[in-house]
Amino acid sequence: MKSKRYEGGFKEVKKVAVIATRDGEELHFTKVEVDGKTRGDIRYFTAREGQQMTPGRRGILIPEIISPKTFEENTTKLLKSLPQKEV
Repeated sequence: MKSKRYEGGFKEVKKVAVIATRDGEELHFTKVEVDGKTRGDIRYFTAREGQQMTPGRRGILIPEIISPKTFEENTTKLLKSLPQKEV
């Protein structure tokens, strides 16, 4: 996969997952490199007037110092606190 450089100075290393949220909007989970350090990035991408998906200016940049287990536990707590949609 070819790396892409986005505003804010981060470079995409690997797209891990994409979730379509609504028409013309997606949530991307990406492994990125920022100033030579590997990070996780969760960011909304939007399609603007027929163009391809472009990243939003703000996202959640997960530094390498956060324990993956701690991040997962707290994300799970948040998800469990939200109402669940019937499928």
